[in-house]
Amino acid sequence: MLDIQLILLLLISGSIAGFIAGLFGIGGGIIVIPVTLWVLNSQQVNQEHIQHIAIGTSFTVMLFTTFVSSLAQYKQKAILWSVLKPMAPGIILGSFTGSFLASYIPSKNLQVVFIAFCYLIALRTLLGFKAKSSWSLPGKAGLFGVGSSIGTLSSLLGIGGGILNVPFMLASKIPIKQAIGTSAALSWTISLIGVISYLILGLKTPNLPEGTLGFCYLPIAITLAITTSLFAPLGVKLAHKLPSKFLQSLFAILILVVSTQILFKWVIN
Repeated sequence: MLDIQLILLLLISGSIAGFIAGLFGIGGGIIVIPVTLWVLNSQQVNQEHIQHIAIGTSFTVMLFTTFVSSLAQYKQKAILWSVLKPMAPGIILGSFTGSFLASYIPSKNLQVVFIAFCYLIALRTLLGFKAKSSWSLPGKAGLFGVGSSIGTLSSLLGIGGGILNVPFMLASKIPIKQAIGTSAALSWTISLIGVISYLILGLKTPNLPEGTLGFCYLPIAITLAITTSLFAPLGVKLAHKLPSKFLQSLFAILILVVSTQILFKWVIN
């Protein structure tokens, strides 16, 4: 069971994760996963499956967070259905493909490419560089293909699709607020697939700690889901009040944080 100090930590962390998720149209896993790992270690959970439990728990929390964010974005009329509908099936296909390919493709090689790509996108955004090669939004088949690629890469790298969805839409000349709103809805799709996958895998795994359902640790998931769901709409409201250029710069800083976090893990491993 969780003691009062751990519950307070989860409540604070969930508030921050939910607010960031709503602000940027992501799932909040960059906060949820490290916090979950720390709490699981403090509970002396067996290290054999601790990473799987952290990711499965994160997906469960994200399922609620992104749903609330999507609903708030829908009320703001910030979801582009013409983009969402073709990309969502592609992301579903890509996520399953990435899960299958994970055991065949060296993840470290992919991480190097992803880190370089993220730094390039972030610096380009912060410096205000506008490339002449920015393309117009592709058709339905093109959006399905992009969704498949993003879903595959997200699954292989263990990251949320929002970090890739938003830069793609910005490059396709979609305003930042609509890009974030549409990304929030697409992130819910990724979360749903993650919950189903880690539930099935976990149910087949013996000797998991008490309190788990599949690879989801319920005490952590419930505590975090409550606070992330409460604070995500606040992030959405702020996103629609901030100037677009400032919001875009904040998103670039987020990309730098995520890519640096992946770089740090790559170096120490």
